[in-house]
Amino acid sequence: MAGKNEALLLLATLVIATIFGISSAATYTVGDKTGWTIPSSPNFYAQWAAKQTFKVGDVLVFNFPASAHTVAEVSKANFDSCGTSNTIGAVKTTAPARFTLNKPGTHYFICTFSGHCSANQKLAVTVTGPSSTAPAISPTPSAGAVSPTTPTADSPSTPAVGVSPSGNPATEAPSATSTPPPSGNFAASTSVGFLSLVSVAVAALMA
Repeated sequence: MAGKNEALLLLATLVIATIFGISSAATYTVGDKTGWTIPSSPNFYAQWAAKQTFKVGDVLVFNFPASAHTVAEVSKANFDSCGTSNTIGAVKTTAPARFTLNKPGTHYFICTFSGHCSANQKLAVTVTGPSSTAPAISPTPSAGAVSPTTPTADSPSTPAVGVSPSGNPATEAPSATSTPPPSGNFAASTSVGFLSLVSVAVAALMA
């Protein structure tokens, strides 16, 4: 029995480690307990953001009373002037309002209620990390591919490319097509597959 309990504990530890490894994105509640409101200090949201480290894929959650505030992502020009035209995406009027930081750089958010942004209900966050689009990967020629050589008078004709001197086809060189990046569901499918294996192992141990 002790051996089974130790095995179950090890499996549970592996599951937790896997979940934390896959779910690397963080969720931040803007303003923590204060939430999204007209701040008592002009630098409140700037100071809050300075304490965090935002990465691509992280999520901002804005909490505020219904009909009391809104939140919208805007350009830097609108952030500086508190302009509410040409917002980036829809203005969110109900909480919790969630925004995924999907690219590096600085993101700007304001409340669109009249006078609220000028009263410093505004937030700028700087996001670090690579963009969501992975760069194309250049294929490496296979070691088995045969490079053509220039025939000489003292040597027989060079075999055609892709055919070894013995007459057997050489290993086919890889296509020049770039390797596509993994889909966004790769982490989720990996997690589900791992948990399925763990479930089978637990069932076997409990038998």
